[in-house]
Amino acid sequence: MQLSPSVDPWNSLEVAKLAIGLLTPAAVAGLGFYLQRAAERLHNKQIANQKIIERRLAIYDEIAPMLNDLLCYFTYVGKWREMDPPDVIKLKRELDKKLHLAAPLFPASWADNARAFTHACFKTFGREWGQNAQLRTLWKNRVGVHTKTWQPEWEVCFCDELARPPEIQQLYQNVVAEFSRSFGELDFVPSNALAQPWEVWKQIGETPPETPPKS
Repeated sequence: MQLSPSVDPWNSLEVAKLAIGLLTPAAVAGLGFYLQRAAERLHNKQIANQKIIERRLAIYDEIAPMLNDLLCYFTYVGKWREMDPPDVIKLKRELDKKLHLAAPLFPASWADNARAFTHACFKTFGREWGQNAQLRTLWKNRVGVHTKTWQPEWEVCFCDELARPPEIQQLYQNVVAEFSRSFGELDFVPSNALAQPWEVWKQIGETPPETPPKS
């Protein structure tokens, strides 16, 4: 017996139902795989971010006391009378190294503000090629109150280009605020609103005062 053309058991509706029945498990499996991969990526990112935060905290523990020592010396607070000028210059070298190594782990704004703070404290290349950095503060204010006998040779550690203590304080606050920002959202305000006086110090070049001698 031959079926009438109008009677077709495999009509389009049945085909669609069969297709949906076959595709649904695959779609669910595909969606589950995608969500699993997305969850793994998010988890890995969270772990990486946590490690970065932990490393930043460790760097803060290393660098923050050094920054604070400079703040004390250049604003005449704390233990500034106990710090010999050559030791302050040595502190700059150590700090510069740590800041340079830490910079890739922090936002650029942190590195800019940290660099501005050190520029405000020191004239990088001294008076001539090959000389040590110099302190941007008055040596005469320190002679009579230094806890040790003042050494006349220390006077070469200072330059005539001075930074004002209020500037040093603001630049220091900027660095500390950028530190706090790098740790993520916090439930307190870490510092005063950032002014940007570091823009002035940002223009100070790091080239020596004269061309080095040719070898």
